[in-house]
Parts: sequence; structure tokens; C-alpha cells
Amino acid sequence: MFDYILGLPMHALVIHAVVVLVPLSGLLAIGYVARPDWRRVLRWPTAAGALVSGVTAFVAAESGEALQRRVSQVRASTTDFELLTRHTTWGDRAKLLCLVFMVLTLVALWFVRPPEEESPRGHAFDVLIGTLVVLAAVAAITTVVIAGHAGSQVVWDGLA
Repeated sequence: MFDYILGLPMHALVIHAVVVLVPLSGLLAIGYVARPDWRRVLRWPTAAGALVSGVTAFVAAESGEALQRRVSQVRASTTDFELLTRHTTWGDRAKLLCLVFMVLTLVALWFVRPPEEESPRGHAFDVLIGTLVVLAAVAAITTVVIAGHAGSQVVWDGLA
């Protein structure tokens, strides 16, 4: 299911969405929780970005596992499996942290309101969930960058 799109490896296509959307969504989420005046404008773009980030990170990890199985069979002699293992380890971390980021951001969007609306849980909860969103955004961005770098090393090792 997560192997090919129109004859191309799905992983190679989906990772570009992850590499672009996770940092962008992370910045939107940080802006949402840090700047109350921006909340009304950022609510829907942040929700869409968080949802797409979580879904694409999951699809990237699953399609990466399918690609790894294929590479292990077809290109075993030309693949550096140490680099591949590092990439898959960071990719699994990125998937998990992107899903955590997605959930925390959606919770924040539900409970942390713009200044003109009353927050249903109170200021202390808003600060707590805002802090968790910022930490999750930074963690998701960081792991995506590290996993992406490790993946590019697998592909380009010895070719550059």
C-alpha cells in the first residue's frame, strides 16, 4: 500500500511534504500559542498544517519501511546499512514526535482561544499546553531535519 505512486517510490515523494510542512506547521503552532492576537487568523491554517504534518510523517515512515524492504533485496550490495539504520531510527522518532505534535496542537487549538473569547480551562492550562506545543514543535522539526539529513546521506553517500 505504501510502496509506489505512478511507478515512483512513495517515500521519495512524501518526504518532501514532511520536510516542508513540519517546520512550517511548527512555526504556525508556535505563533498561535505565543501571540494571542494572531490566534483568530492562525487557527485554521495551524489546524490544517498540524493534521497534514502528522499524516504525512506517518505515511513517510510507512513508505520508508516498504522502500527499505525493497532496497534490502535489490540493492543490498550498494547500500550502507549503517547509514540506513541511522535514518530509519531517526525516521521512527520523527514519526512519533510529529504525531505528538499534531495531537498537542489540535488540543491547543480547541482549548486556547483568541483574547476576545474566554478560555474554557483558564490561563494556567493555556500556558501549560502552549509550552507543550512549543516543545513538541521544536522536537518534531529537529527530528525531521536529522532524519532527512541521514536519509540524504544514504542516497548520496559516495556520489557527491
